[in-house]
Amino acid sequence: MNYKQLKILAILCMAFDHVVRIFPLYRMFSPLADRLWSAGHDAAADWLLNGLPFYLMLIGRLAAPIFLFCVAQGLLHTQDASRYLKRILVTAVIAQTPYVLFNLAEYRVDGIADAWVWQDTGLNICFTLALGLAALALYRRLAERGHPLSWVVVCAAATALARLLSMEGSRGYILLIFTFYLTRNRPRWQRALWFLPAVILARWGLVQWVLEDFTAGPIRNFLLNTGGNYLGMLVTLAYTGEKGDAGRGFQRLCYAFYPAHFALLALIGLLRPLPL
Repeated sequence: MNYKQLKILAILCMAFDHVVRIFPLYRMFSPLADRLWSAGHDAAADWLLNGLPFYLMLIGRLAAPIFLFCVAQGLLHTQDASRYLKRILVTAVIAQTPYVLFNLAEYRVDGIADAWVWQDTGLNICFTLALGLAALALYRRLAERGHPLSWVVVCAAATALARLLSMEGSRGYILLIFTFYLTRNRPRWQRALWFLPAVILARWGLVQWVLEDFTAGPIRNFLLNTGGNYLGMLVTLAYTGEKGDAGRGFQRLCYAFYPAHFALLALIGLLRPLPL
């Protein structure tokens, strides 16, 4: 799988994840589930409303790790890291308002009337990607000057800043970017092993939640988010090292799609009538 194909896969997974937040799966499956219940197929109806949506939601969890991987690879192949960083930052700024509106639309769909607060949404993932790229570029310079272990301090500082600014994935996405970069020259099986502790540390809050409350809800959340992210990291092992036909037109489309799809879904979610 080349770079372009990975990007397309990540975009499709991200779009799916966001679409089902405005068009919840349980609402789409409810009519069929009612028919199954009426026919006495209670187990099938329950799986349709609870089991199948869980597996489908895993699709959306593949997106973030692939985007994080693309940032690490982007630094390795770009001829101008500062220009690359500016493009991500510009996209982040443009996308922030649609991102906030999308979250408000999701609150409306979920019936959360008292959650319409701007600061609750935090900063979109492009800010996290930009910060991760900047931190990685700083580490690379330090490593070239004879400080290979400086990644620990740089990664920790960037993670602390991401949390301070409430960036999406602030608790662990910076660590995953560094994991992709630091393990890039290792065999695939070794990378797969390194990815496991990295994603667990990145999702440590979910681990603590499960340890404190070992019930179905926390366990399901842990498996969805931690397991889904790990699967996304494993997908990157299929990367062949080739760029593919990813010219400037494709790059511009990718940057434009992020704010555009938020704007469209926010408009739909805020304006469409909801079922009673």
